[in-house]
Amino acid sequence: MTAVLKAMFSALLIANSASAAEMEWLAGELPPFVWQTQGGPQGLAYELATQMSTKIGRPLSMTFYPWARAVRMAEGGPNYGVFPLARTPDREAQFKWLIPLAHVNYTFFGRSGSKVDLDALAALRGQRVGVLRGSPIIKNLQAEKFRHIVQAKDYKELLRLLAEDMIAAAYAGEPMLRAAIDEFKFRPQDFRSGLNLKSAELYMASSLALDGAEEERWLQAYRDLQADGTVARLQKKYLQRER
Repeated sequence: MTAVLKAMFSALLIANSASAAEMEWLAGELPPFVWQTQGGPQGLAYELATQMSTKIGRPLSMTFYPWARAVRMAEGGPNYGVFPLARTPDREAQFKWLIPLAHVNYTFFGRSGSKVDLDALAALRGQRVGVLRGSPIIKNLQAEKFRHIVQAKDYKELLRLLAEDMIAAAYAGEPMLRAAIDEFKFRPQDFRSGLNLKSAELYMASSLALDGAEEERWLQAYRDLQADGTVARLQKKYLQRER
């Protein structure tokens, strides 16, 4: 093989290796962090990923999946990122925790006209309580001996179950469910919130197998966006209304 051919072959291997290491983001419909609209995706994590991708110098690669499937794919895949993922003890060693997004309280929601006491665990334990499928907060309910846990594929379905009286309460991250009420065209006055039961930090995370150089590209892009004020502006845009 000539020197020229060897050089071309080496360059091709390097290019293919760099391409193979590029992260693909996975997401579910989880406002205010990411959701789909007629005009395209929106949300804090989506806009942040788009801005970081621009800093890196490539178009954003992101695909929506049912949330439980997105988490499984990221846990077992080679170069997947996923957001927004709650950082919990059982997940700690299963992902790389790249970029913090927000601290969230997990809250019980009910219908405004319901007589269910949303501020008393004893009153809620015997009720049908809905939760997002694949969410680690199911374990919070199980630890408190909730007997009738109903899993919904996304927040839109969770709100529909609550609005149609198929569950007595929904248990979810407070900013996510409040944003879902707005984005999926439910009426805020039809719902009320109650007791908080635990909290968590939400992250943009990745597969453990993500290439170290690719990880650093995203982290440096995030640091640049912190420095120029983009992160603070996006947090204000999407989270201020939830506080």
